[in-house]
Amino acid sequence: MSIQLFANQLDDLLDRLPKQTQVLSLDCFDTIWWRRVVAPRDVFYALPHHEVLKRAGVTASLRGKAETEARAKQRLLKGHTEVTLHEIYRQLLGPQVDAQLVEQCVQAEIDCEAAHGFVFEPVLRLIRKARRRGLRVIVVSDTYLTAGQLRGLLKNRLGDDAQAIAQIYCSCDHGTSKTGQIWQHVLAREKLRPKALVHLGDNVHADHEGPARHQITGYWLRHHDEATLNELDGRATTAVQLLPEIHHQQGNPSLFHGVLAAHNDRQAQVTQQIGYRSLGPIVFAFGQFVARQVARLQAQGRPVKLGFLLRDGYLPARVCEAILGQDAVAEINVSRLTAIAASLCSREDVVRVLAAGVSVSAMPAILKQLLLPAEQAQAILAEASASATPEDTFSQLLLRKETLALIIERSAALRARLWRHLQTHAGVQRGDRLVLVDLGYSGTVQNRLAAVMRAEYDVELHGLYLIASRVKADQADRQGLIDTRWADDRLIHALTAYIGVFEMMCTKDDGTTLDYEEDGRPVRADVGVGPAQAALVAQMQAAALRFVRDALAMPAHCRPSDHDDHDDLVLAHQATIDLGRLIYFPTADEIQCLSALRFDFNLGTDLILATADLERGLAEYRREGFALMNRDFTALRVSYPMELRHIDVSLSTLLLSLQRFGYGVTPSQASYRSETIHTLAANAQQHAAGSSRAFATHDGFYCLHLPMTARFDLSVLWGQTHEWLQLDSIEKVPMHGEGERADLVLGEQVLLDGVEQIEGNMVKFTEAGMMIFPACSEADQRRCMIRVVYRPLLARQAATPSTEPVAAQLEAESA
Repeated sequence: MSIQLFANQLDDLLDRLPKQTQVLSLDCFDTIWWRRVVAPRDVFYALPHHEVLKRAGVTASLRGKAETEARAKQRLLKGHTEVTLHEIYRQLLGPQVDAQLVEQCVQAEIDCEAAHGFVFEPVLRLIRKARRRGLRVIVVSDTYLTAGQLRGLLKNRLGDDAQAIAQIYCSCDHGTSKTGQIWQHVLAREKLRPKALVHLGDNVHADHEGPARHQITGYWLRHHDEATLNELDGRATTAVQLLPEIHHQQGNPSLFHGVLAAHNDRQAQVTQQIGYRSLGPIVFAFGQFVARQVARLQAQGRPVKLGFLLRDGYLPARVCEAILGQDAVAEINVSRLTAIAASLCSREDVVRVLAAGVSVSAMPAILKQLLLPAEQAQAILAEASASATPEDTFSQLLLRKETLALIIERSAALRARLWRHLQTHAGVQRGDRLVLVDLGYSGTVQNRLAAVMRAEYDVELHGLYLIASRVKADQADRQGLIDTRWADDRLIHALTAYIGVFEMMCTKDDGTTLDYEEDGRPVRADVGVGPAQAALVAQMQAAALRFVRDALAMPAHCRPSDHDDHDDLVLAHQATIDLGRLIYFPTADEIQCLSALRFDFNLGTDLILATADLERGLAEYRREGFALMNRDFTALRVSYPMELRHIDVSLSTLLLSLQRFGYGVTPSQASYRSETIHTLAANAQQHAAGSSRAFATHDGFYCLHLPMTARFDLSVLWGQTHEWLQLDSIEKVPMHGEGERADLVLGEQVLLDGVEQIEGNMVKFTEAGMMIFPACSEADQRRCMIRVVYRPLLARQAATPSTEPVAAQLEAESA
């Protein structure tokens, strides 16, 4: 049998053990006892929050330093590094410290450890099975806790199952570890031959190699495969950047690594792995948050109806069905379009829509929101477009008395149909509280409909969101798992700037809701992302729901405690880190799978954007750097972090930093590497020599911007500085972002002279070699410039400057 075991291989472990096995030995920490944080040191950040340790001045760093010093002192005095918790606190508090205070501090740390701990269910099943088989179960642990302290800690969570552990051996009691001689003590006291003992633990050195030196069989319990470890490493990277308080004021939360270790199917398809490991923990955290908030609202007495806003609320609805039961959950089709259109009761409401942002490109969408008949809407659009001030004309036409009356009338009719939809789909009645559940973020549906629903139907709207960007400290009508009660605006922005791919993983593939039939049935647009993506997303969602069911099935003592107000914040931090990791540090498998998704904006339009384009993203980054994200809205891709992580982790790290802390990087200043390229402007009458600076972009490429001129031919004198270079692209680009880029073709808009050799896109120049751009049109001169992206392959060797003048000057000065 392999020495390496995963959790799903433990159930039949006893069946495969040699017949002479009498004792099952188990490691304690990260085998039986797991913590709801990433690493053991993360528990130390809870110590200053304990009243006793706070009074004693204990901090996480002082606690860690004291242990290091105590172990060093023990090595000098006794020849080993095993110490007790009492010895650590005597080192921390000083030699004259009162013994009672040491005892109080020791117990306080054990209390903190207990609050962070839970039992790993697969190992608990193994203990119970061993007990039924008649095997003696012992614990052998490298720890600063004594056997008595460790037994008390385990009993705190194991309850009656703690009786199955016959004996506990701790390294601090015996002055030696599992890689040392503790096994001699264990074999002697248990009166065993080595072959009668089998050990299991999570450290390959301590739990396999250490016992093996004493002819004891030791199995290594691997928590995760490499793919999961990569994700968990990404979590650690994300956590300290999104939440600076981690490893300063608190540990790094990890509430679900036990579920991942216990249940993740390593043979599953990539889509299922993504759904289980990446999507599942986020939506489960959101579902727990919704369940807690609904319970608090129900306690206030007013009838509560729970409505999940489709499309993004589809997966959260399925999660909450698993948590709360199917009867508690209703799906409702209220889009931003129908919410705005149904809320127009007065002139002020129409002004509010217009004030949100009238632009030429937004006019067609606004006309849909205002519900004007197609013929009338087209006439308004035509008249506004022909005006010298189209936005002003557009607004004036809509605010005419007769137009306003028609808008308000049609809005009232839509509102009545919407009310019938809420009645039939969510069972909403007058006097109810309707809880709207959505991913977020500004709560447009709630904001638009709250006043009119209260005034006309006595229905109070309450919002529960994954992320809520507009929540005031005293606002009682909405909460977000991640909201501005604890998260600053920059953190909210960092999470929502590129959240489109997560939204598509949660959504249902229906077109946006445009209207309702008279009986309340939704009328949807035909737009959708298609059956292929829908099938892919469905696989991820099914796996995410499997994660939810697995997490719910864990017994109470086998999952982290999470039932107080502080744990609401821990849950929020957990979701923040998991979501941030998925967005900014996706794994290679996630990138390959998720980059194929397309994003439907759900605005009543047919605008669908790509999630990512890995090849195009690399090419564009070579040409533009971070400027590639500053382009027309309709040409954007949803997940630039995915493209940048594919290129280089430093780029996705920088992007996260830019978003999280709200600063910018000028693309031309992103690198200080630059080259001076000689140029020549000439016509039949005159010529002028000059130079331009080319700035480094990525992969050794440089970007050179040149003016377009109608009066001169412009030559780039490559041969003076380069023998070989690789041409990536030569483009005409708009100077102010308006207009299309266009490739300039060699031999037509671009001429080469003095070329010795061309191999594909690699060019060898003679010393007089150049690239020539003939004079352009007056229009191009005003609007455009030339961009050449190239990679230097071989610089021309220039003569080494003589040092004689410098030497002569030095000699003269010394004389």
